Amino acid sequence: FTSLRISSLNRHVKTHSDEKPHVCHLCLKAFRTATLLRNHVNAHTGTRPYKCCDCDMAFVTSGELARHRRYKHTLEKPFKCSLCKYSSVEASKLKRHIRSHTGERPYACCLCSYASKDTYKLKRHMVTHSGEKPYECYVCQARFTQSGTMKIHILQKHGENVPKYQCPHCSTFIARKSDLGVHLRNLHSYMAVAIKCSYCEAVFHERYALTQHKKTHRNEKRFKCDQCSYACKQ
Repeated sequence: FTSLRISSLNRHVKTHSDEKPHVCHLCLKAFRTATLLRNHVNAHTGTRPYKCCDCDMAFVTSGELARHRRYKHTLEKPFKCSLCKYSSVEASKLKRHIRSHTGERPYACCLCSYASKDTYKLKRHMVTHSGEKPYECYVCQARFTQSGTMKIHILQKHGENVPKYQCPHCSTFIARKSDLGVHLRNLHSYMAVAIKCSYCEAVFHERYALTQHKKTHRNEKRFKCDQCSYACKQ
């Protein structure tokens, strides 16, 4: 990290420390900086000092105000991917997007081998272990662990009342147009950094092509005994 201002450097250095000297007098929660404490106290009291100059909205933090103005007024997307044309309002969304190029999945499930590129998908996955079913079909009240499973159910069981959007690149049908956009970005968008198959030397610039390729390895017996002819899948 480098900065033109000593104040920015000092603020950055605090991110490496566990010291939290600024304590909220209302709930005793502690913070690294006075600014974080002030924003927290504003949330307690309902104070919204950062007012939008384009509408009547006001916010607890300057970051919330900046994000609001980009989404609602300026439509600016300052965070741009260096590998494709993607751009975002928020730095966190760009960071998550870049993982679609690198294949990095830093958020791992502690109960199985699943790993995700963002915390939201990991949290959604953890529901499959807890048995909780928070998503209810609005037609028949059947319950599901994940919203995606519920959407598939609605398409299959109540499809005559639901608009269907077919992916132009594969056989997938999706209920909502916005979900089709997500599907296209995640599976069919070109990735400048190729992803290598974990079973062989093949590389791919599209995640869907990699997924389809991996299916060809399903019946392979890749683990071979060096003492005899025995081999197994796993």
